[in-house]
Order: sequence, then C-alpha cells, then structure tokens
Amino acid sequence: MLRQSEFPIEFWGWAGPDLIEVPPPHRAVGLRRFPMPDYRGAWLFAQLAMRRRAATSHVRVVHITDPDALTPLPKRMLLTTAYDLIPLKQGIPLRRLVARLGYTAYLRALRSADLVFAISDYTASDLVEQLKIPRRRIIVARPGIDLLPSPADSSRAARPYFLFLGGPNPNKNLAVLIDAVASCPDLPEELLIAGHWLPKQIAQLDAELKARAMQTRVRHIGFVPGAELTGLMRRATAMVIPSLYEGFGLPVGEGLAAGALVVHSRIPVLEEVSAGAAMTFDPSSADELAACLRRAASDSRLAPQLRELGVKRAESLTWDAAVEATLGAYRATLAG
Repeated sequence: MLRQSEFPIEFWGWAGPDLIEVPPPHRAVGLRRFPMPDYRGAWLFAQLAMRRRAATSHVRVVHITDPDALTPLPKRMLLTTAYDLIPLKQGIPLRRLVARLGYTAYLRALRSADLVFAISDYTASDLVEQLKIPRRRIIVARPGIDLLPSPADSSRAARPYFLFLGGPNPNKNLAVLIDAVASCPDLPEELLIAGHWLPKQIAQLDAELKARAMQTRVRHIGFVPGAELTGLMRRATAMVIPSLYEGFGLPVGEGLAAGALVVHSRIPVLEEVSAGAAMTFDPSSADELAACLRRAASDSRLAPQLRELGVKRAESLTWDAAVEATLGAYRATLAG
C-alpha cells in the first residue's frame, strides 16, 4: 500500500515508537494513547480515538482494520476488515459483561459498514449467513504469508516433537490434540505448545497435565520470535492445527511456507488454505488425529511429498491479490 501513489493514505495509529514511518504522499498520524487496559474495555478507548481523529481529518473514506476500533463515523464512508465471527458462534459468557457489550457494538458497526473486506471465502459466507450483510458489500481479500528466513542448520532437537502454535482459546481445540497425544504413548514425540499465554492460563495447563501424568510429554515453550519460528515449524515431525473455527488459518499457511508437515482439522476454511497439501482429520475425533500423528511419525514417503506440496501451495498465498482488491475498492469508493 505504501508503494502506490494513486491514493494518499493517512495511517492512524497509537503515538509512540511503534508508529510506522511512511513516505510521501502518505503520512502517519499518531493518536494520543489514554491510560487503558490491555484487554477488558480496550475497545472503548480505541473507538474514542477513531472518533476524535475523524472529527479533525478531511479524509473521505476510513478503512478500520482493528475490530476494537470499529465505530460509525458520520459523514465518512466506512470500510473495515472482518477476520471471523468466532465469538458470535461460540458465545461470550454472561459474566464477561464488558466483553459482550464491546462485541455487540462491533457487530452493530460491522453491519452498518459501507464495505467489508473478508479474509476468506468462509468468512465472507459467515457475514452473509450470520449477519445478513449483502454479498455486494463484501470483498474477499485473503492475507499473504510472511515468514522471516531462518538460518539454514542441520541441528536436531534432543527429542522429536509435534508442534501446536496458538492460544488456549476454545476454538483452537487444543484439548483434542492433548487427548490424541495421550493415546500414543509409544511415540517418542513430545508436544510443544508455542504462543503467548497469560500466567493463569499456563497454570491451568500445568495442572491438567499433572492430573493426567503428562508433564514429560507436553511442554509450553512460550512466545517464539519470528526468526526462530520457521525452523521450529520445519523441524517438527508435524505441525498440528486442530481448530474448530478459524477466519483464515494463518498457522496452516505459515506451516506450509516453512516446509512443515501440516496436520489440520477438516474444516472448510483450513482446507481453503492448504488445498490438499496437508493431512486432515475430524476435529471431534482424538482417535482420528492420533492416527494422523502415527502416520506422520512413521510414513517416510508421505511426509516429504506433503512438505513439497505445501511449499508450492504457499507460493501462491501472496499479498498481491489482497492489495489489488483493496486498491480496487478504494478506487470505486472514492469515485462514488
């Protein structure tokens, strides 16, 4: 978006060292960051910042990509990017009143947006079916896969492993993976769980593993920097994505691009990403996933074939189509 000069863009973001630097004719505008919580109620402050900036800006079209910040802006054409409707499908507990209020406000603003970019065909279908947004107001703009190169090395882990990359959110379906690993005590692989978790979430996982006597078979390794992530995925016996719901399935694409053997749940949005270059299983079946893990660990012919197919598939998952779709929408909106 920065390389094009057809449309001057104001990039609105929080003021501070993380604000991006942009070349003319574009510019970055730092918004004042009020003291705000990291999670609960953050949407209130983000929406206030959007409204304050819009009131002093002369831009005609605003494209809000942060769900927390999405809010109606009078006298502006409002565009937004929708990633998924997972909280709508799973539900938000009644005790999380602030979160429910924020998500309800988000859905209301999403329905009223002039144009919505969906990150997959699956998300586009959800917007139509769940929110009754007319299909003509939706444009599919799939994300590309960005991986930092990792140094070539021939090192081997002290112990072979399966890799799970993500949080403890219910839609990630980590429980079925732990059940599958528990049913394969004969395999030498341990399960590595990578991702930024809250301390209380790690404590809950540790308690569950202790209760099941699985402390030596499952480990949470925390956040993995991008420079190390590619190698971690590639060296795994398999990278496992057991999700029940996703908006796009970025870990699947990242795993394919890294040359990993990817095993993912058989749901449409993930199959849309892998396009046959991965092993799949019923997300409700720990037994079916366990069979996949055994095959990944033992089939010396299948693994190299799928790794090669995955790299080829990932080569087509670029940002080019998303950028072209976005610029086309900007062009049509401004002309209108």
